Amino acid sequence: MKKFIVDKIKIIEDKDFKYIGIYDEKDNDWYKEQKKFDSETLKVMYNKDSLLVLSTSKDVSVLAPTMVGDVVEEIEYQEAQVNPNLYFVNGKVVELQNYETIKNGEKIVFNRDKRIEEIKKELYDLRVERDIAPFEFEIDGVAYLQNNRSIDQSNLTRIVVMCQALKKTTFENWKFYTKENSEKYVNLTIQDMMKMANIMQEQTTRSMAAETLLTHNLENLTDEELKKYNAKEEYEKAYKNM
Repeated sequence: MKKFIVDKIKIIEDKDFKYIGIYDEKDNDWYKEQKKFDSETLKVMYNKDSLLVLSTSKDVSVLAPTMVGDVVEEIEYQEAQVNPNLYFVNGKVVELQNYETIKNGEKIVFNRDKRIEEIKKELYDLRVERDIAPFEFEIDGVAYLQNNRSIDQSNLTRIVVMCQALKKTTFENWKFYTKENSEKYVNLTIQDMMKMANIMQEQTTRSMAAETLLTHNLENLTDEELKKYNAKEEYEKAYKNM
């Protein structure tokens, strides 16, 4: 299998025009070396030091190794869609996960700490998503949607205290949403507001407890369990069991 490593770049002047000359350490010219590649193989262009794949093609002429350290190497054909996580390791194009790294240029190593931090971030985002998820609340037989946002929970507590101080039994024009996402303003009793506040507090407590439980358990998982960990699935199970 043919391999070309860029060792030097030169500006070549040829009568009326200039072009970039690309050479390996033996002064072989890239443009002349292209004909030595097999037409049926996959040509992989990657960086010699990082092993990051820069481009792939069956047609070697479309590759442009214009930096010292660029490598063009041919391998048995494989499907390879270039993305930021493709690397050339042990003669193959491989896609590294965020928690994997390359050691000594040839071994893919699992980064346990990075994977745990990645899962913690997913669990945090799921908790926040659950915290603000709307829930149904029924008034006089009509079901409305109430956003479970901390600002609404804070407002409810403040309004209940205000109503009690003023000896009012209702609060006018609390904003709900319908299932069609239109706004609806409804009068609430103090009992309605206290019931909503309790629902919000329960959801907040359960969502935080689920995140905390799962986060603390991560250190006890094996590497294989961490690799396969489905944060959304685990979070939903923990939340239901709280």
